[in-house]
Amino acid sequence: MKIISNTGPIIGLAKIDSLPILKEIASEVLIPPMVHRELLGKIGIESERIDKALNDFIRVAELNPLDSVTIEILADLDEGERQTIGLASTFSEDVLLLLDDRVGRLAAEKLNIPTTGLIGILLLAKEKGILENIRSLIDNLRKQGYWISDEVADTAKRLAEEK
Repeated sequence: MKIISNTGPIIGLAKIDSLPILKEIASEVLIPPMVHRELLGKIGIESERIDKALNDFIRVAELNPLDSVTIEILADLDEGERQTIGLASTFSEDVLLLLDDRVGRLAAEKLNIPTTGLIGILLLAKEKGILENIRSLIDNLRKQGYWISDEVADTAKRLAEEK
């Protein structure tokens, strides 16, 4: 499975030093050029982790032209989300879109693109035995300033059987 990611989840995973789980889950991790530019603008400890992942396993993929329906569905999104969803829409094989933005996820749903967010990736990693515990990671994400609603955090902990 390929993972095509937007900026936010990569930054969040970098903040908690968990970017390598993407490499373990996916056969390939792709980002569009705009996400690459946004990631290069980060400062702080996560920037070193992001640079390492960009040099190791995250690959920038060029965009192919999109059809008119896709262009219309993505019209109201910011450029990073537009490129991320547009890139995912060009793959016919097993792809998972990593995107936290609700409006972007609704657009991806209209295009029948399987989507998850950062918390979904943590749950998937636990399910696959890559992570033993996600509760501490969720708590750390929140401490690092990554916004996660109480409802999402509680639901994830319940699904992971980590009340």
